[in-house]
Amino acid sequence: MKETNKSKYMSNLYVVYSLNMTNWLCNHGLKIIKVEDSERNPNMKVFLFEDTIKLHELMIEYNR
Repeated sequence: MKETNKSKYMSNLYVVYSLNMTNWLCNHGLKIIKVEDSERNPNMKVFLFEDTIKLHELMIEYNR
C-alpha cells in the first residue's frame, strides 16, 4: 500500500493553536510546515511544525 504525503507528514507534526507561540517559534528559526483550519473552531487556524526536540525546548522557554 502506498503511503500518501499527508500521512507521512501527519505522524511527525505538532499542532500549535496560539498565534503568539507560532510567532515565537518562527522568530527562533522554526518553519511552519502547514496551516489548516482548526477542527475545534473552523474560524480559527492551526499551525503545524515538525515535532522536534528544538520545538519542545523553545515552547518550554516561551512558557517561562
